[in-house]
Amino acid sequence: MDVKALQTRLRDFAAARDWQPYHSPKNLAMALMVEAAELMELFQWQTITESRGFTRNASDKERVADEIADVLLYLLQLADHTDVDVEQAVERKLRKNAEKHPAKHPEPRPIVPPPTPAKVHLLVDWENVQPAGDALKALVPEGTDAWLFHGPHQKMDDASHRDAFGEGVVRVPRSGVGRNALDFQLTYYVGYIAARQPQATFVIVSNDQGYDPMLEHARELGFKARRCEFRKPAPKSGEGQEVAVMNAAPVPSAPAKPTPPPALPPAKAASKKKAPAKAPEPQAKATRQDMKQLTEMLLGLEPWDRPGRRDALLVLLQTHLGEPSPQSHRVAHALAQLQAQKHVALKGDQVNYPPKPAAPTPAPAPAAAKKKAAPAKKAVMPAKKVPAKAVPKASASAIAQAVLASLKKMPKNKPTRRAGLLKFIETHAAKASDPKAMAQQVCVLLEARKDVVPSQDGKGVVYPKLSVKKASSA
Repeated sequence: MDVKALQTRLRDFAAARDWQPYHSPKNLAMALMVEAAELMELFQWQTITESRGFTRNASDKERVADEIADVLLYLLQLADHTDVDVEQAVERKLRKNAEKHPAKHPEPRPIVPPPTPAKVHLLVDWENVQPAGDALKALVPEGTDAWLFHGPHQKMDDASHRDAFGEGVVRVPRSGVGRNALDFQLTYYVGYIAARQPQATFVIVSNDQGYDPMLEHARELGFKARRCEFRKPAPKSGEGQEVAVMNAAPVPSAPAKPTPPPALPPAKAASKKKAPAKAPEPQAKATRQDMKQLTEMLLGLEPWDRPGRRDALLVLLQTHLGEPSPQSHRVAHALAQLQAQKHVALKGDQVNYPPKPAAPTPAPAPAAAKKKAAPAKKAVMPAKKVPAKAVPKASASAIAQAVLASLKKMPKNKPTRRAGLLKFIETHAAKASDPKAMAQQVCVLLEARKDVVPSQDGKGVVYPKLSVKKASSA
């Protein structure tokens, strides 16, 4: 307990309520006696045995604690107003008591607890790098706690991290959407932990250099903070050859008189031949249908709903393609196709969406050609009246708003399963070219906005925002 800091708080507390005129030493001493009497009143008429067991009840223990706190607070205020240093007074009084009352038995030496080593917190940007527990421990051996900041739809297994760090593993899902949402959330946690453990060390595990200005400012304020990059180890060049040598039979030295090996049956002789190396299995790629759905999904999103960072875009592609990791070959192939088709442009970690090129306006035809084409134009005129008025295509964002508006009107019969929710969304996306693909796109958008959240069993869905609004209106 910091006595000086507590006395300052009490002084500020009294000043904020204009109590200074009443806090004279006489009044504080009288108030101290009143509070001591209230503490004594709790044990009045109790036997010695009853008084020892009085605080076993939680409510009685709280009453005793409140009265003890009142006595201590008035005592500290009395010492503050009389300019008495409590710590020095206690030490001086203990020495006087020791001289006045000599010990009959040797006093044990005070046990000084060993200093607690400062913790080393590792804050992992999981949307940027995904080190396993042993790799993270090897990267920062002195690390004591691992904070894993991940996207809400990222699949991750922290078993290896718990093996490496024990109970010092905390998973922090990203709670917002938008550009750099996870980066800002991770930066907030650095300040949150530093306020409680100023002597700790903070290591951000990420390849994103955007954290460096914040870390430099933290070091200027006296905090121990740095960034550590993580790269997956490349396979050793001689690893395949070593395995092949280990599996091959040892080659004996040539004898002085070579003896021909005995003849083998054709089947056995063929089995002795070295088996041809298996061709590597082709890695999965995004199909044309996948690219069509991804393109429609990105074009259907509003500009402010589109991912602004490469890692966030990879997570969105992973969710739509159903891949286990944003680093899979199929996700990387889909991103490359989007770049080749000019739907996405990458500059470092930033993602831009080039606008669609305007359709070229046809050059005006010569006057002579207009005169010759006049009869044909008259023949074509009736055909222009045949097609009906074009209906504007609804975007995923507009359909999502319509779905939320409908769900608000359904207090009891909202879909409780994701499959039922998709069918419900399809009714609103009936005019889309592919209602099922549009329903998947709208569902992903609702989950990204936290309007729809998977239930604990992973099979159902809940609507937290709609539930909160319903409770507040009641």
